[in-house]
Amino acid sequence: MVALLKLRNEVYALNRNTIEVFDNVGGDFFPFQRIDGAQVQKGVIGTFGCCVFVEMIAFLGSGRNEEPGIYLGANATAQKISTQEIDQLLLNYTEVQLATVKLEARNDRAHQHLYVHLPDRTIVYDAAASAELDEQVWFTLTTSTVGFSQYRARNLVWAYDKWLIGDPQSSAIGYLVDNIGTHWGQIVRWEFGTLIVYNESNGAIFNELELVSLTGRVALGIDPIITTSYSVDGVAWSQDRPLRVGTTGNTTKRLAWFQQGHMRNWRIQRFRGDSQAHLSFVRLEAQIEPLAY
Repeated sequence: MVALLKLRNEVYALNRNTIEVFDNVGGDFFPFQRIDGAQVQKGVIGTFGCCVFVEMIAFLGSGRNEEPGIYLGANATAQKISTQEIDQLLLNYTEVQLATVKLEARNDRAHQHLYVHLPDRTIVYDAAASAELDEQVWFTLTTSTVGFSQYRARNLVWAYDKWLIGDPQSSAIGYLVDNIGTHWGQIVRWEFGTLIVYNESNGAIFNELELVSLTGRVALGIDPIITTSYSVDGVAWSQDRPLRVGTTGNTTKRLAWFQQGHMRNWRIQRFRGDSQAHLSFVRLEAQIEPLAY
């Protein structure tokens, strides 16, 4: 047996290849009775790779002769929530490394997040967004400015009207806030990209891109820079085009890039910045001129 969890007054015994469910019948000697029809034909890899999430058992694991994935298990069935990209990411780790992964659930302000703490980053499943968009929504958390490193917020506990956290790299204890973006005083990066822009195999000219956002909420004395770039193949990216986001109090600042090149077939756009540019984005406006060829 790898792990034990309790859900709806039932005990879930998570093994490497199966999950057994026991009911407390209150009998003599041993009060638990196995529920034969509730067995899930998949199991968990590590002791901490499971948790209770949206009234189900979330776990990182697989069945026999299967690659690892992330599942929600209940009522003798397992629903896979990891996408092809997430499965490909998990294949970069050995099973010994995956055995150290920790799963946590956080229900905060209409968001239902499942945190999967990998060795060099944390991937998060958004159940509410997935239900709204009818597709699996994931995003990544990391504590670094370049590349990926361990996300330094673990063991989330709601207490004293705040989310308390621990630093996995020290003995520090802190809490989550939404008015700054640093991690333990360290500047970290953020980035996001768009869906594929496609013009039925024809080209297009990108005259203007504007990020509609809440500006003017940066630290005193700084004028941060964010950048955008694009790719027409998903591998190579154009040169980053910088843009200053304005100083504190400059709430009327508009974040617009002009003359953003063209595309021949399709294109994706990427935006990057760091925690000094503490912004909240609403939408992306684009002025695109389609071409007939």
